[in-house]
Amino acid sequence: MSGCLGLTIQISLFQDLLSMMTLHIYCFYVYAARLYHLQVQALSWLSKLFRGKKWNPSTQRLEPATYDIDQLFLGTLFFTVLLFLLSTTALYYVVFTMLRLLVLSFQGILSKSVAAFIGFPLYAYILKAVRSPSLFGHVTISIFKSKDTGTDGLHLALQISPVSCSEINQLFRSSESASGKYSWKDFCFKLLTGDIIYPWIESRYSLFN
Repeated sequence: MSGCLGLTIQISLFQDLLSMMTLHIYCFYVYAARLYHLQVQALSWLSKLFRGKKWNPSTQRLEPATYDIDQLFLGTLFFTVLLFLLSTTALYYVVFTMLRLLVLSFQGILSKSVAAFIGFPLYAYILKAVRSPSLFGHVTISIFKSKDTGTDGLHLALQISPVSCSEINQLFRSSESASGKYSWKDFCFKLLTGDIIYPWIESRYSLFN
């Protein structure tokens, strides 16, 4: 079932092959996203012109500004052209973004599969099946008095309890939950503004290209 070089290597190679096969989708997505992002930013900048505002980089805030007739005419002209072109750009952006998200979703499934195979505690289950003494759970220390009349004092009794399957699964789930989570708020904001969506890279495994 594992085949040559192991199952995780085969899944990783297929993931890299998928990235190479969908390189054209990524290129068209980057072109559409960059163009859409520039248009949205330009419309946001030109909208400040109609409100009589301008952005001051030194104070990092909007300040009142006065514009002459030529500046208002050019601003209105560019704003109108970009606004009417936005629907066409947004259509291409939506199409290639959906294709890009489809590829990323499939890559994410492959990445989670590799992470599950790598982090699955198979060795711990094998040790538990053969009742190996190297795998134990809780250690209990009991204190009792000696029953021998010749000696007087306390004695310690060490008792080792075997680990249960639920404890092994709990350790595996806790290690999986320790990985970083992607913020859906930032994800939706990037979709609306046209920022490039990069693959989700987790903290424990560098599985994405």
